[in-house]
This record gives sequence, C-alpha cells and structure tokens, in this order.
Amino acid sequence: MTDLDLFEARLLADASAILDRAKNSRRFLVFDVEYLYDRDGQRRADRHAADPGKRDLADSGNDTGKDDVTWPFHRIGCISAMTLAVVPAGGIAVESFDTWSRPEMTEADVVRGFASFVEASGEAMPVTWGGEFKDVPAMLAVAMRQGFALPASLSGGHWQHARLDLSDQLRSKAKAPHLNEYAHAQDLPAKLMAPWELGEAAERGKWTAIREHCECDVTVTAMLLARWLLATGIIRAERAAIDTRIADAVATSRPYRPALLQALSGIVSAPVANAA
Repeated sequence: MTDLDLFEARLLADASAILDRAKNSRRFLVFDVEYLYDRDGQRRADRHAADPGKRDLADSGNDTGKDDVTWPFHRIGCISAMTLAVVPAGGIAVESFDTWSRPEMTEADVVRGFASFVEASGEAMPVTWGGEFKDVPAMLAVAMRQGFALPASLSGGHWQHARLDLSDQLRSKAKAPHLNEYAHAQDLPAKLMAPWELGEAAERGKWTAIREHCECDVTVTAMLLARWLLATGIIRAERAAIDTRIADAVATSRPYRPALLQALSGIVSAPVANAA
C-alpha cells in the first residue's frame, strides 16, 4: 500500500467514525462565524516576507483593491449558534439560539461567550458548513492569542472530537459548494449578503446586519442538517414540517430581524407569520 493509499484509508476511517457518532448523537450544535479583516496586520506580515528587490505595492500608494487577507488575520466579529435535539415526535426540535457580537463585545468576549454556550450544551455535536476550513482554526487562534482554553470539542481535530462539517459530508468527493449555492439548490433561504457585502458591512460597523446574516446562515445550516438526518434515516418526519419547525423557532425568538423574517416567510407556519 502506498503512502497515498494509506492516507486515503485513514481519511475514510475518520469520516466513517464521525458518521457513526453523528448517527448515535441525539443533540447537535450548529454555528457560524463572521469576520473583520486585519489588513494592517497582513501588510506587516507581507512586508516582512517581501523581496526587498521588488516593488512593494502596500507602500507604493497604489491600492489595487486586492487586499488578500489570509485567515490568521481574520478577526472574529460575530458568532451565532443553535442547539437541536432529536425527539420522538416531530423528528427534531430547536432547544436554544444565541448570538455574540461586536461592538458590545470584544473578539475575545465573543469567543468566550460561544465557548461557554458549547460547554453548557454538553455532548451536543458541533456542526458547521465549511467550519473546519476557517471558523474552528480562527477560534483556536483567538484562544491562543488571548490565553484562555476552549472546550475540547473545539480545540482538537475533528477526528478527535466528532465535529460534523456538512460541506464535506454532503459533497463526498465532489467540488465543495458555497452554502449559498447549496441552499439555492435545496430551495432554502440563501445568504442575506454576498461575501463582498459582508466585509464592507463589518468595516462600516453595521453589526445588526452582520448578526442577522449570521443567524440566517445558522438557520439554513440547521435545516440542511435536518434534511441530511432525514435522508440517512436517523430521524423520521415530514421534511416540510421539519423546515417549518426550525423556521418557527427562529421567527419566534427573532421578531426584530426583518430581513431574516422575510427570508423565512415562505417556510414559517401561518400562526407564527401572523404573530410576527
């Protein structure tokens, strides 16, 4: 067996173990993270690594608009999270829904608040869409920079602590789609803002809009999780009823989020829609 074959076998074994744990889990914790960009920090790092014989665009006054800020310089601005439980009647139920955000909180406070939520959620399995690519590493970087501990389910590798990344799980070996793309294909609400709008909104301090966007992403990811649980036979219920159950819980807890309510308008039940 070649090294590549061995590596693939280990990945398949890790994926199988996570899937088995997901099938046995009775509670899930869906979360999403939004960011600010430390452009000055990235430029300092770029200048340190730059070839002195080449022209440095960062110091030239020629702003090309292509500020490639790598993930270590993405500063956490908002985290939203939802816990869901598998229940005998109705398949799945929303237990709690919370958000931590600037400007009322610092980056460290946002991550600490979420970490406390994770600890209080016990054995709930963390679920993200693409979170292994940036969200989890970014939280670990904050904890390292600020000097505090994260719950074990966030600080270790996904193969150690059974986190479920739906982006990986649903695509298998296909090209990774954006959440927005997969949501559209599933006839679910899409992101409230495009990626370029998000960065601009954060830099302008539009944190209400950022919170609303983050909460919409969590809601959509929770619906995709429920659909996957249905498709794999882990829960049994009517798909439309599950969507509505999640949408109703969000609409009831967030009546002050007009864009989020509009995105869910075709899914919430009539009584909740009328109350909103």
